[in-house]
Amino acid sequence: MIKPFLFEKTISRITFLFTAFLSLNAWQTLYSQNLKNDLNKFLNEYRTNKDIPSISGGVSINGNIFWLGAAGLADIENNVLAKTNTVYRIASISKAITSVAIMQLVEQNRINLDEDARTYLPYFPKKKWKFTIRQLLNHTSGIRNYRYGEFNSTDSFKSIKDAIRTVMDDSLQFEPGTKRQYTTLSYNLLAGIIENVSGISFEEYLNKNIFQPAEMTSTYLEYQPKIIFNKARGYIKNSFRKFENAALADLSIKFAGGGMISTPEDLLKFAQKLISFKLIKPSTLDTILTPTIIKNKDTVYYGLGFSYGTDQKGRKYFGHTGGWNGFTSELLIYPEKSLAAVYVTNIVDRNQENPARSFISIFLDNSYENPKKSLADRLLGIYFENSIDSSIVKLEQLIRDSSNTFKHDDDEIVLFGYDLIATDNYSDAIYYFKHLISKKDNFSKYYVGLADAYYKDGNKGLALRNFRHAFNLNSKNKYTNDMIRKIENE
Repeated sequence: MIKPFLFEKTISRITFLFTAFLSLNAWQTLYSQNLKNDLNKFLNEYRTNKDIPSISGGVSINGNIFWLGAAGLADIENNVLAKTNTVYRIASISKAITSVAIMQLVEQNRINLDEDARTYLPYFPKKKWKFTIRQLLNHTSGIRNYRYGEFNSTDSFKSIKDAIRTVMDDSLQFEPGTKRQYTTLSYNLLAGIIENVSGISFEEYLNKNIFQPAEMTSTYLEYQPKIIFNKARGYIKNSFRKFENAALADLSIKFAGGGMISTPEDLLKFAQKLISFKLIKPSTLDTILTPTIIKNKDTVYYGLGFSYGTDQKGRKYFGHTGGWNGFTSELLIYPEKSLAAVYVTNIVDRNQENPARSFISIFLDNSYENPKKSLADRLLGIYFENSIDSSIVKLEQLIRDSSNTFKHDDDEIVLFGYDLIATDNYSDAIYYFKHLISKKDNFSKYYVGLADAYYKDGNKGLALRNFRHAFNLNSKNKYTNDMIRKIENE
């Protein structure tokens, strides 16, 4: 029998522990909600300040989706709001998915990474040099990238083999392993190898071995004629910084390297299954994240279908970016934190910065830098409303503005001058770049801008003089060197 005072003490201790548990649970709930509020706040600020149609994003932790958000319009013309289940083109994130598919076959000893790729793709013609599957994955194979018109190709390829024919008759650009040239078209060969080794289509292989196991219910190869519900439309900005529809394109030329569509939720599921080793083994992931060593001893921080690195606080991450034909994206994975972040937008534009990194900062560090508005866009608006002098007055005001609302580094300042060139206002572009040089006469890009403005205005003499001045300030700028040679030969 428990004595009364002991019984009361026991009850008191239980009550204390239960109250503490409730308090801790309430604190965790409040903290999680505050994080989600901060993520939503950033998402909306980003869409507004960057003046983009829409952005969708998400964060997952320990195998669970922590947050999904969306802001803006998936379809401007029809006023369709973006939602968390809106489907976007993910561009080169497709390469990461194809890489995992290849590495599954490596695990099964059906593929050797360092074997001649033609062993698994016998219909591909023999070239001057052999290249391996590893070299296809890390972009050192010598297979060429796009030619004119192929990036936004509208041709429909009926099969992976048809897409491979795009490069089948071309010579290798260099001896494999001696250089690195990023190429989406080389990934078509990887898709062909998957088909040849597995005995099923590339699409069927992905469905059975990646999409279904990872419960990715909204990820597809994008066939141009096919109706996909909840799909966003892609946009660009024209020379006057107004929205326009991105060019029509058929993704069948690049399914494996840039032709998939998905949602943030599906990409987070892919990331979590990857780092929980449900798709590949730990040793396989280590192989994927091994540095690419070029024969001249250069090291490239791109492994097999994934880039990787450490952030400013020394935390390891890996993932892939994507940007093509009206869409931009990034998948960012922190394996030691079991954390992943992703964003997708339906525009390709300058100065989009890196929302996925901001999601990570909010989650891990409880802080982030406010997304900056475009100073160049603001100045162009003032220019068309008033004059070049008004734009310059505003420029000086915004540079002194302590609120730090606008991005105003040197590169951003240069962009306004190029906007004037792009809209055929050459004399005002010359006037503007001269003003910049009067304030800072040792920055080569100001002289390059002035030279470009003179060249467009038909004054090759002054263009050449300013290109040479830019060269004296920065002799490593290839564009400057090319323009000097071009003008000298005209």
